[in-house]
Amino acid sequence: MSQEIEITGLNKSFGQGAAAFHALSAIDLTIATGEFFTLLGPSGCGKTTLLRIIAGFEEPSTGALRINGKEVTGLGPDKRPINTVFQSYALFPHMSVAQNIGFGLKMLRKPKSEIKATVAEMLQLVRMEAMADRLPSEISGGQQQRVALARALAPRPRVLLLDEPLSALDLKLRKEMQSELKRLQTETGITFVFVTHDQEEALTMSDRIAVMSAGEILQLGPPQEIYNAPVNRFVADFIGDTNFLSLRVKAIKAGEAVLELPGGKQASARLPASISPSVGSRVTAVIRPEQAEPTPAGQGEMQAIVESATFFGTDTHLHLLLDDAQGFVLRRQNRPDQPSPAPGTNLGLTFAPGALRVLED
Repeated sequence: MSQEIEITGLNKSFGQGAAAFHALSAIDLTIATGEFFTLLGPSGCGKTTLLRIIAGFEEPSTGALRINGKEVTGLGPDKRPINTVFQSYALFPHMSVAQNIGFGLKMLRKPKSEIKATVAEMLQLVRMEAMADRLPSEISGGQQQRVALARALAPRPRVLLLDEPLSALDLKLRKEMQSELKRLQTETGITFVFVTHDQEEALTMSDRIAVMSAGEILQLGPPQEIYNAPVNRFVADFIGDTNFLSLRVKAIKAGEAVLELPGGKQASARLPASISPSVGSRVTAVIRPEQAEPTPAGQGEMQAIVESATFFGTDTHLHLLLDDAQGFVLRRQNRPDQPSPAPGTNLGLTFAPGALRVLED
């Protein structure tokens, strides 16, 4: 697969000398042609700065940026085969939906026949043919988002950058637009680079995710890998709900640690290559709430007592206290014939091989 974006040794600082703020540090990154790629991280991690550098709105302090094999460092936004969709849709209020979509093509001095055909194609793509003549004030927030996307897609850029475009939508509409975005990307084949702090958006839409913190990429990979095999505590904590357990190492064998669980039983957990704990030391191990199963009291790998239960509709989170007083959250899918255990109930916990992992702190 060809590479659409290649970033090498990219650094970005704001200010000079000791007062300088280092927004990005030593970023090396390639994004494949036709990929839905997501930059994920908390506010201030550098993801939007990186997006603005790709767009040409900011220049890197050092490093190189190539798009489709061409060096673009130093080129302005209008000289790059890129369009951007921002949090604010910035539609022209006096123009109809169709006129908004065709505006960029008009600025590019495309023939009227081409503009008309492309606008019709974009309206069909975003399923808004019946609203072509409406003003932005006459359509919903989700529909305005579709118009903004259609306008950005109309010139057929090689890359579409999306800077938290769903953040202004309510929860239900945001979920609908997640599906729409993935559909649009698949149908057009355009490379999407998406910025978000929302882990669910990243997991549901992306081909690959770069998890960022403090101007660095901590982990890069497919959603399943990021979720199931986080490289350190930050990634594990940021992506999804996680139980962190402090456990003692009883033995080391073939890339795994044998750990003593609360209550005295033992279990094996994969060791990351970056750490080499000694026997008798304590490590941080993680297990996702949905990767453990309740068993009758006295059975399973660990024993716990129910402190409380939180109902979420599709599932219930059981907040437990383990034998050594460490907290544990168990996520259980709801069934009509399965009431939640009452506070004070004793139960056991079991988990499949591979569910328990040791992390680098």
